[in-house]
Amino acid sequence: MGIGTEIEGDGQHERGPLQGVPWFAACTDEQLREVERLAERLEVHAGEVILREGRLGRELFVILSGTATVTRAGRVVNLLGPGDYFGELAAIEAAPRSATVTATSDLNVLIIGPREFESIMAIPGFRNALFTGMSRRIREADDRLAAYAEREDGEQGEGERGTTI
Repeated sequence: MGIGTEIEGDGQHERGPLQGVPWFAACTDEQLREVERLAERLEVHAGEVILREGRLGRELFVILSGTATVTRAGRVVNLLGPGDYFGELAAIEAAPRSATVTATSDLNVLIIGPREFESIMAIPGFRNALFTGMSRRIREADDRLAAYAEREDGEQGEGERGTTI
């Protein structure tokens, strides 16, 4: 039975691999089937580097199963699992990758290349889902940066004043 195919006899649809991926939450079943049709499925072995910081690439990846680690300048900045995605910035703008992503377990991913990405962007509602997901990531990164800055300020302030606010 294929992705998003009908289960014989009951008229119900099998849940495809993109069901439950937060980034695609605003998409209909029909839109998700179209994304799945356009994307390539790939298995990646634990320890393999999927993309490398500083290298050019235009592909977007969606993790269907497994885990990966994101590093910048050799420092772990994020852990990814099923439903997470990466490479969306390079899919939108041709620029060097901002991080390295390495499989920490065997992974099953969907790869969306530049041509497929353009086709997917034309699916009604998909663009809004993409921007909503990106907005959430930017807000989370901003919150982490603010917490880090507050912690750094607090540590400096303790040494200088002996108290923190």
